[in-house]
Amino acid sequence: MLRITDLELFARSSVLGSFTAAAHEAGLLPGQVAAAIKRLERDLDVRLFARTTRSLRLTAEGERYLPTALNVLESPVSYTHLTLPTKRIV
Repeated sequence: MLRITDLELFARSSVLGSFTAAAHEAGLLPGQVAAAIKRLERDLDVRLFARTTRSLRLTAEGERYLPTALNVLESPVSYTHLTLPTKRIV
């Protein structure tokens, strides 16, 4: 199952060009961002980034997926299917 936070970190990493910069912005460790991206890549069964020790760039698949991720992140979430218990406290 995809995690919204993984999508957010994917989007920020792609814009910033760095897991370290995305981690700093999110208050996380770079390894946590790398793990989130790896999890997202595993869930999607696609490689989103080409990584080297000095650079990070989107793969062709990552470039195709980025607009979808941004669209999901910008969509309003509906919680209308959730209900709260109606038990009265006296």
